[in-house]
Amino acid sequence: MIRVFQQEDRDYVINSHYEIYNQEYQYDLSFRDFIENSVDGFVERSSDDERIWIVENEGQPRGSISIKKVDDHVAQLGLFLVEPVLRGTGYGQRLVQTAIDFCKERGYKSIILWTNSDLVAARRIYEKYGFHLEQTRTTVLSNQTLVEERWEMSI
Repeated sequence: MIRVFQQEDRDYVINSHYEIYNQEYQYDLSFRDFIENSVDGFVERSSDDERIWIVENEGQPRGSISIKKVDDHVAQLGLFLVEPVLRGTGYGQRLVQTAIDFCKERGYKSIILWTNSDLVAARRIYEKYGFHLEQTRTTVLSNQTLVEERWEMSI
């Protein structure tokens, strides 16, 4: 099931992102710090125009996604993660659809997101739901050279 984030999910979101990205892509602790700052920002703002959702399976959190307000018309999708044990089960698509539906309800006109070219499965989901690649840039994050991508969709 997909449910709204609760305060006790904070450590799960931070640690699961770090552990999985460290195992799969060798991201370092700076990535964990980035995720921690992002989650804490959501908690501090406590805005009705923003949300984090959690995938829960057999009573355990197993993934997440978020929507952050950029301005009155633009939202940013982030914190998208499905644990390996649930990949291929449709939860990634359900998370993205949940986020899009929330943005429509809140009156946003577009959704942006930043990802990188290595995240092939996520990129396929973004394309399926109507996101378009708008910008690329090479950058160093987590001690790695990455091609960051900015995707956008109108809703």
